[in-house]
Amino acid sequence: MSAMTRAKLGCRIFSVHLPPNLGGYNIKIRDSCLVSVHFSRGFKGVHTSIKSITCLIPSQSTAKNWKENSAVATDDRVVMDIVQDLPCFTIDQSSLMHIVEMRSLDQLHKFGGVHGIANSLNSDVHRGIDSDDNAGISRRHEAFGTNTYSEAAGKNLFHLVWEAFDDSKLNILLGFAMMALSFDIKSNGLMEGLYGGGSIFSAVLVVLSIVASTDFRKNRNYSENFMVSDSSPVEVMRNGKLKHISTSEVAVGDVICLKIGDQVPADGLLIEGPALRVDESSMTTTGSFHDHEIKHHDQNPFLFSGTKVTVGCARMLVTSVGMNTTRGKMLSSMSSESIEHTPLKSQISRLISSIGEVGSGAAVVAFVLNLIQTKRNYNLERRKKKLKELAMVFTASSAVASSISRNVFGVGKYISKLLKVEQQTSIGNALLGIARPPKPLLIGIPSEAGVFPVLLFIHGYLLYNSFYSQLVQHIASHGFIVIAPQLYSMAGPDTTEEINATAEIANWLSEGLQKLLPPKVQANLSKLALAGHSRGGKVAFGVALGKAVTSLKFSALIGIDPVDGVEKGKQMPPILTYNPHSFNLDMAVSIIGSGLGELRSNFLFPPSAPKGVNHKDFYNECQKPACYFVARDYGHLDMLDDDTSGLRGKATYCLCKNGESRDPMRRFVGGIMVAFMRNYLEGNSRDLQAIRHGHLTAPVELQNVDFLV
Repeated sequence: MSAMTRAKLGCRIFSVHLPPNLGGYNIKIRDSCLVSVHFSRGFKGVHTSIKSITCLIPSQSTAKNWKENSAVATDDRVVMDIVQDLPCFTIDQSSLMHIVEMRSLDQLHKFGGVHGIANSLNSDVHRGIDSDDNAGISRRHEAFGTNTYSEAAGKNLFHLVWEAFDDSKLNILLGFAMMALSFDIKSNGLMEGLYGGGSIFSAVLVVLSIVASTDFRKNRNYSENFMVSDSSPVEVMRNGKLKHISTSEVAVGDVICLKIGDQVPADGLLIEGPALRVDESSMTTTGSFHDHEIKHHDQNPFLFSGTKVTVGCARMLVTSVGMNTTRGKMLSSMSSESIEHTPLKSQISRLISSIGEVGSGAAVVAFVLNLIQTKRNYNLERRKKKLKELAMVFTASSAVASSISRNVFGVGKYISKLLKVEQQTSIGNALLGIARPPKPLLIGIPSEAGVFPVLLFIHGYLLYNSFYSQLVQHIASHGFIVIAPQLYSMAGPDTTEEINATAEIANWLSEGLQKLLPPKVQANLSKLALAGHSRGGKVAFGVALGKAVTSLKFSALIGIDPVDGVEKGKQMPPILTYNPHSFNLDMAVSIIGSGLGELRSNFLFPPSAPKGVNHKDFYNECQKPACYFVARDYGHLDMLDDDTSGLRGKATYCLCKNGESRDPMRRFVGGIMVAFMRNYLEGNSRDLQAIRHGHLTAPVELQNVDFLV
């Protein structure tokens, strides 16, 4: 005997999940929407209930929602009454993911644009989701997933050590170590043999530890950077009302209100928002400010989880959440994909290769020596001496490996990242309720979590702050947050406005800086330094001397080839007094000068740092503590980027007397700044003293080094 279930439904295609004790069944669908479910065997006195009904294609004459209801079995059939309550969606998850991930405007238009997608999700672009009860939201989570991220199962340290063995140089090194160990044990006994072969195995461990620990740290940091906080509050429209919920409660179909500084909590589509600019650098590890994209609801409405709003405010429709987002897919694939190479990792890779070559060569020498020792029966003392020399080779290689990360003239241990923040008008500030910077900013930050000191850096005369991008990234890679404002495009001889603007930016830092930084990067404004190049150096000294009032206290001041006007007597306002040690500064000072700054580039242009108003005069008026460095064969603009574009950028190559290359001077300036700030902001004098006493070689020849202590 067969049992039959009948239900009047408004959806032509649906799935019914029944308890397993009902046996096999089949479903028939008729044009009249009468649905029959036939069971292969009969049953008596069994109380059953439908677990879920998922509607995929609703008819036009029926309401959107359905709810399950229990039914009681009789001898020959089960009759179930279906009432309206569950949401009916006319678009599936894969289509939503394809539209946003592929940025497909054609597919979006096929579904009727953003409004059509909202209708397919039973949502409204103005009111949001009408159903705000827990059951309705839970069913959306069941259909499209929750907005949570599962951490990728990254490779553990043991696995990375095992992978490190997949290197030809290491295998050669191990082979020679085994042969050397065998010869030593055979010739000199177990203890002496272990002493000889063990030195080579120690070198292998050094190489393996560098490879494995570096990869392990990069994998862990990369995973942490991709995780999105599930407790951050977001603003959503539900039932036409603004509501604050946590990120994890966001559901597909929600309408989210975004403002400046917000992190986009899920993938979705822009509904409206004029001139919205989004920082998508978190989708890569390049960290370039060129990753900022302007969003438009017609031309580029695609928004991605984890990106950050830098300009404007908007409303978005959520289309994917959690591991179904582009960010979630990237996170889930991290365990099988390789992490992008960084400058630091490239340096370490080259270093490891060098260690492998040195180690292989040393192993060959050790093997040959052991053969000779076995054949000629060298005495024990001579064998010990040679093995000690071999061990010293590996010790020196290890010392080189550890010194790379300490060299302030090279790339630091952090992956640096650039953010570009536009200036906002006072009217825009009032509308958005956020304190925007008084001037456009270029911000260099370490991309890893931590609390970092802050440097306010002022650009030179008629230069763009973007011309210092490589210098800013060099400093940021050593664990500093660098703020480089664009004070002006054109300016006259008077620097009063620039001094006031710099003070205004310094006062803004305490209320506005942290809102622009990633959540895990914290600015320590109690450790604050001020620096400036050329005319910017004069501006920095003007602020430090109190010609404008600041609410924050600076602890260090750096002048990079500072210039006080075109010549003595034509300074507006004058900073130099021409009285030795007359600067009354409650902070340490470092002056960095160029040896070619006093010279003309050609007969058309005057010197960029003329005598009487340049770095020598600034240092003569400094009090203790102060330090002074001059690079001999480099010019006034040699610390700028290798490629400065545009008319002004091209002019930097002909206006001043330049050195052969900008890279050495830029690394020198960055290294001195890092060493000086470590000394006077963090209390670590090791690098500055190493430079002073010649233990750390600078990338340029020094014309003058002097300290006032």
